[in-house]
Amino acid sequence: MPPQVEGPHVSRLSYSSVSAYLTCGRSWKFRYIDRIPVPTAARLIFGTAIHDTIEAHIRSRAEGQETPLLADIWKTEWARRVEQEGDNIVWGQDSPDELYMTGLRVLQTAEVAETIEGISPLVSPYGHLYIEEWVSMKVPDVPIPVVGRIDIITEDRVPGDFKTSSQTWSEERALAELQPLFYVGALRQQRFPLSEEMRFRHYVFTTAEEPTAQVIETQRHAGELPFLFEVIREVWQGITAGVFVPNPGVWKCSPQYCEYWAMCRGRASDEES
Repeated sequence: MPPQVEGPHVSRLSYSSVSAYLTCGRSWKFRYIDRIPVPTAARLIFGTAIHDTIEAHIRSRAEGQETPLLADIWKTEWARRVEQEGDNIVWGQDSPDELYMTGLRVLQTAEVAETIEGISPLVSPYGHLYIEEWVSMKVPDVPIPVVGRIDIITEDRVPGDFKTSSQTWSEERALAELQPLFYVGALRQQRFPLSEEMRFRHYVFTTAEEPTAQVIETQRHAGELPFLFEVIREVWQGITAGVFVPNPGVWKCSPQYCEYWAMCRGRASDEES
């Protein structure tokens, strides 16, 4: 029988964890069960630092503080992230200076700066800013909580997520994302007063030679929630049954994108010999 991993090994699921399992079960096991340490891709550090820069700027402005320039915040956040990861970063074809300059170019683009300036978080009567807001969801037949962290809920009570991308998004891509449904579903369970239309916004900042800023708003429906619950429930059933199937046809299954590529393919070769 497959090994059971229910219990202290998995005390909660997250949206990113569910997404990772759906992408590749074997990679999920390496990360969440075996906890095999792997290097961090430079592009992941880059995206996180951009994300932190945007949030720091919005938070400072919302708190009525003297707000530093985006370029100055970026310089600090990039240095902090690089120092934090240290030798664990895999730079590949990138270099620290090149990525730093890319971030600077993005954040100094007028369209990007104007978009960020136009984002204002919801503030509670007690002064709580709805930035990096943790949410938790209960899913039928899943005995552990499913959690996530929303980048921002704006003044009009619409949750949103910040993304960096090498190219612009289409509305079809935004609609296909499962993440917004998870967030609005969790907020509904917590009786958060969402907009009646269950709207969600993706803020997409591209790293092209001429950076752009997109604000793509989509609408979700309560009738979609049973599908979300079904997906999460089946992921949980697969985890507790010890089913961790590799997915060689997915985009992530390559030396460029999968941090476990060599280990996974090496292991497969050993088993076949």
